[in-house]
Amino acid sequence: MIRKLLELGHAIALLPAVSLFIGATFLGLYGVYILLETLYGVIFKPEVREPAVLSTKFISVMDIHLLSIILYIFSVGLYELFVGKLNVPDWLRITDIDQLKAKLASVVILILAITFTKKLVEWKNPIDTLLFALAIAVIIAVLIFYYKVKEE
Repeated sequence: MIRKLLELGHAIALLPAVSLFIGATFLGLYGVYILLETLYGVIFKPEVREPAVLSTKFISVMDIHLLSIILYIFSVGLYELFVGKLNVPDWLRITDIDQLKAKLASVVILILAITFTKKLVEWKNPIDTLLFALAIAVIIAVLIFYYKVKEE
């Protein structure tokens, strides 16, 4: 009986795969909403036309959409690893958990770069910005080092 339950356990992975897909869809729609709200502001509110405000808003939209894509990639990855194969492009095909972690690490690096760019555009305190950049650089270096060691 326990063996049957464990063999049917792959269905457990269906729940996180579906919930991540729902999250990806929601974030995608939210990103569109923020973009439309920004465009509305540009047309009807002169204070929103400030370049620093506009660039921060558009960077936020990119960040939201990128997170949406990450959730989608993880949704597909979990489904393929534990439930069944999907008809997806080769670059999205996941065959083991390390591939999924590698995709996460590369996207985390990209999100950190976008987050730093947003902080740089807002530029309030040079020391804080420098420390933030150093913290991000350390995280990126650790992720790259981890995967270089893992490859060997």
